[in-house]
Formats: sequence, structure tokens, C-alpha cells
Amino acid sequence: MLKKISCFSYSCILAISMVGFSANSSPTQTTQNHVLTPFNAKYKVSKGRLNLGSAKRQLSQIDENRFTFSYFSELSFLILSDHRRETSELTIDEQTVTPIRYLFKREGTGSDKSTTLSFKESNIIDNEENVEIDADASIHWYDEISYQLQMKLDLAAGKTEMKYYLIDHKKRDKLYHFKVVANETIEVPAGKIKTVKLQRIRKNSDRLTEFWLAPELGYLLVRIRQERDGSEVADAQLEKYVFTPL
Repeated sequence: MLKKISCFSYSCILAISMVGFSANSSPTQTTQNHVLTPFNAKYKVSKGRLNLGSAKRQLSQIDENRFTFSYFSELSFLILSDHRRETSELTIDEQTVTPIRYLFKREGTGSDKSTTLSFKESNIIDNEENVEIDADASIHWYDEISYQLQMKLDLAAGKTEMKYYLIDHKKRDKLYHFKVVANETIEVPAGKIKTVKLQRIRKNSDRLTEFWLAPELGYLLVRIRQERDGSEVADAQLEKYVFTPL
């Protein structure tokens, strides 16, 4: 049961402060927000009618082309709990995201876990073990957070199908494949929002992962939903958001 709760971390998406969150940004304000406009967002996470907790995502700008992209979640079910944080420090050059440092920390029921990775040119270093991860140097690698920002940029550039190679928090190499499947207006706690809907493409899998992102909000993630064997695992819906341009 704990796996069903914690697998939402899809994160996919932070030393985040919720002061100033607003769910009532007007369309005339939000349509001007670019993919790279810093933001804070909060999500309600549920499974059917069962409330599992909340998640937060934050994009912060350090300087002209340097950012941090982060994700927090606090989930619980009965006596089980799962609290995690993921942060990617990264650069953006010519619409390409390059991670510099990735941090993952998980606490709760079961064993606590943490991972720190450094991306140095063509090398990826496991900082905790002080060893280099075996990864093809010819591939542009992402971590579990930075690829999500690259996806926002790619959608804004008009792409409808994307593939990303990444090293996950368990230090495994992965290939994530996504495809735009629809344009939908959906209603979430933050309001009624126009979105593009994506699915993660998997071969021979009983899992389904769907994403809804809002073009008028700089492709902000509005909803993410997961199923396994036809049953819902988790559904995260945008509850509050605020853009914080420099």
C-alpha cells in the first residue's frame, strides 16, 4: 500500500513558502507568463474520494540562465506516511536544460532515503558514494525534475512528442517518452483551465500516467493522474498558484 502512495512522486515536481499563493490570477495576467517565469504551485493529492495529502512545485531563478526547480510532497494513508523533496539546480542555454546538481530526500514509513547527483560535462557523479555513474557520455542526461522543465520548453516550441533520458533517484538510467493526445478544458480546485493533455508512452505496461499542462500559464502543470491495472493510484490537481517574476 505504501508503494501506491509514494509512486506519485513523479514526478514526477523546494524550500518553498506558501505565503502569497493565489488561486484567482486573472487570464489577462497569466497569459503573459513565460515558461521560465518563476512560480509557486500547490496541489491536492487524492485517490478517488480519499485525500492523500499535498504536493508543491517551485521554479526559482538564481541569475540570467540559472534556475532551481523543486518538488515537495507530504502524503499519508492510515498509519503510513511518505514525505519527499526533490530539487534540481540547472542552467538553460538556447532552450536546452542542463542539470548541475540533483537532490532527493525521502522520509516516512520504512527506510529514509537520499540521493545527491552532480552533472559535470559528460560525467554524472554519485556524491554520496563518490563514484561516477555508468552512463553513455554521448547522451544529454536529465534528472527526475529537470526533464519536466525541458518538457515545458518543448511544448512551448510546438513539439507534440518528446523523449528524455534521465538518471532517477535510485541512480538508474531511464527513457521517458511522452505524447500530446488532446486539448482539454478541465476544472480543478484552482478553477477552469485550458490545457494540453499528455500521456507517458510505455510498452507492455499496466500503468497509465496522464498530464494536463496550461499553455496560458506557461505550461504550468495543472493535473497529473496515475492508474495501475485500471485502478486509480493517485490524482494531483492544482489548488493554488502564483507567479513571481523578478
